[in-house]
Amino acid sequence: MRNWFLSLNGAITLSVIGLLTWLGRLFLDWAYEINGDDLTILALVFVAFVGCWVWAMLAAIHGSRRGLIACLILALFLDVGFALATYLYWCPPGCGGFPNLWPWTWAQLILGLLAAIALVFQLRQKKAAS
Repeated sequence: MRNWFLSLNGAITLSVIGLLTWLGRLFLDWAYEINGDDLTILALVFVAFVGCWVWAMLAAIHGSRRGLIACLILALFLDVGFALATYLYWCPPGCGGFPNLWPWTWAQLILGLLAAIALVFQLRQKKAAS
């Protein structure tokens, strides 16, 4: 398991899982929280995030250091950052939130941190190899 976690395949797999947990949480937010006139612009922003993350993973698979860095930034920002912002700002402890908010938030935090750690190991290995 440790070898897989430290491998490029493990880092990319955890990044994919991080993307999927962010999308799951995004669908819940969309269903319960997001409404108004700017839905099209917001949808385009979310599609841009997904496109950037997919591009970064494809680039990382082909050995791109920039792709690894982009995956790391997106995992930290979209998974870890949003989970912490939910816990500390948007819906602090005691807030009821909407159905299934907390399981998705914890999944985002844990899987985002795992992906970030695996990606940092990949970046360190690539730096040592250079």
